[in-house]
Amino acid sequence: MFAHCFGGTPLRRATAGVAFKFVLLGLIVGLVGALMAGQTAGAPQGRDLGDLSLEELGNIQVYSASWHMQSTGEAPSSVTVITRDEFQKYGHRTLADILRSVRGFDITYDRNYSYAGVRGVNLPDVFNGRVLLLIDGHRINNNIYEQGLLGTEFPLDVDLIERVEIIRGPSSSLYGASAFFAVINVITRTPEDLNGCEFSFEPASFGTYKGRASYGGKVKGIGLVLSGDFYDSQGQTLFYPEFNDPSTNNGIARNADYDSYQHFLAKISFRSFTLEGVYGGRNKGIPTASYGNVFGDPHTRTFDSQRHIDLGYQRPLSGERE
Repeated sequence: MFAHCFGGTPLRRATAGVAFKFVLLGLIVGLVGALMAGQTAGAPQGRDLGDLSLEELGNIQVYSASWHMQSTGEAPSSVTVITRDEFQKYGHRTLADILRSVRGFDITYDRNYSYAGVRGVNLPDVFNGRVLLLIDGHRINNNIYEQGLLGTEFPLDVDLIERVEIIRGPSSSLYGASAFFAVINVITRTPEDLNGCEFSFEPASFGTYKGRASYGGKVKGIGLVLSGDFYDSQGQTLFYPEFNDPSTNNGIARNADYDSYQHFLAKISFRSFTLEGVYGGRNKGIPTASYGNVFGDPHTRTFDSQRHIDLGYQRPLSGERE
């Protein structure tokens, strides 16, 4: 099975080899964490949003609207909250899949990147630069096009997301540039949410494989979330009528739609401090011959790499400490 996954060009075999190392690292980290933490009781699962009353829905706590926790009824913006329970029910595998289910959003895909439109505005030259994307409050739009990465280029596995908070409307006064149409804050799972080891492996069509190893828990009062995952897909064989000529393989692009990535997340919390590091590397073949490239050339690709380290301190100024 793995031999099939790791076949192909030398570049793809090297990428898959790195992915395999990431998974091995995740497995080792998870097993060591489990041995250190010992057996723990299962954390109570959150209630399904469909079971909540209107009053309870209005009291759902959000953070992104005002940079502090408050109920959706008190938030000074139109807020949509999508929980992990919904990801699992509807089978969302990327952040772009999640946003497709949100009212007022439309997602387009050009075989390279996914783009989010809000209320019918989805200009191809904007590159998601008018939607601000955050991971646990940390801005991850890039510094060149202000682009937010939403598809397989997003540097975090969907299974590590606890909820997504979407704040509609301009919020530049609070967040700065890019927060014109909306703010999307991706909240990751806590040590209590994971509460042990998780392993997953998913085969799919078009030679696609995905694996993840995660650990969450507390060791001597220190909260830990450690996770590594990989994804590799050979992609589809595609036909483009505008290239239907013998000189361009009759418009057929083979082995040019491949996609692979590796992710790593580490989150350490102690008392009021939280240290978080995220890494994502993605390699995507471009079958469309964009920007005047040779049609069907499997070496035409983009590589995206994102990483950040965030140290935060959060403590209530008054009242009882949670």
